[in-house]
Amino acid sequence: MAQHSALAAARSRKAVSGHRRLSGKFLVRQGLLYLILVGLALVMIFPYYWMVVNSIKGSREFTASPYSLIPRSVSLESIVYVWRTGRIGLYLKNSLIYASIVLFAQTLINSLAAYAFARVEFPGRDVLFVLVLATMMLPYSVLLIPTYLIVWNLGLANTVPGVVLPGFASAYGIFMLRQFFLNIPMELEDAARIDGCGRLRIYWQIILPLAQPALITIGLFTFMSEWSSFTWPLVVLSDWKKYPITVGLSLFRDEQWIHWDRTFAASFMATLPVVILFFAGQRYIVGGISLTGLKG
Repeated sequence: MAQHSALAAARSRKAVSGHRRLSGKFLVRQGLLYLILVGLALVMIFPYYWMVVNSIKGSREFTASPYSLIPRSVSLESIVYVWRTGRIGLYLKNSLIYASIVLFAQTLINSLAAYAFARVEFPGRDVLFVLVLATMMLPYSVLLIPTYLIVWNLGLANTVPGVVLPGFASAYGIFMLRQFFLNIPMELEDAARIDGCGRLRIYWQIILPLAQPALITIGLFTFMSEWSSFTWPLVVLSDWKKYPITVGLSLFRDEQWIHWDRTFAASFMATLPVVILFFAGQRYIVGGISLTGLKG
């Protein structure tokens, strides 16, 4: 009996020792992982921090110490200049108009197309969906000239519709929403159909409310993509009063000199709305992507 108790105690001590070794290795791995993640986060944050610091230095301190990471004093000189003289408010308003129009149009068109591909049976549906996905393989530069010729022939060059119309639909948004709609149980639609609901009512009152995380996620991506668009507005617009913020930033330079302090201040003001929007909707991004499965 005593021998059995001694063996049990020895096994218990061995198990505790093994558990401690495993816990120690686990803590070391977790520590290294968090250290790497913190390092990557600092690398990503540093350019934005440097931009903010240089935007609040003022032109005199920026000229004296452009690479210092801590400003000796806070000055809003550059921010005030780009707002009053640099017309940054006009460019921000234009970008907000363009991004809002594209956001509304893409949310409506992408969700309708995704619902049709996910729920409506019609001849050639799968072939058409593959063709839609195939457009994602085309480089943007390949589509630039044909898109401009279409807009020019429609008489929409240098107009607001000419800027926003090519962005009214997105193959990526259609794909993401279709995958999300496929995960919604068909029983909900069957029950609604028994109650007399048509397809549009099912889409509006059942599908869209359930797809809120995916819609918000796609909406954030759409808004940020349109907000940062540069090449297309530069090509299609010739009136500086219609320039978005991305094109407006390029005006803070002349033929021989770039006003970096003003460019930093304008860049800070240009990114601030997107950063605020991202933090406001970040909890939906992970949920929207994770719930968008690969079914179908």
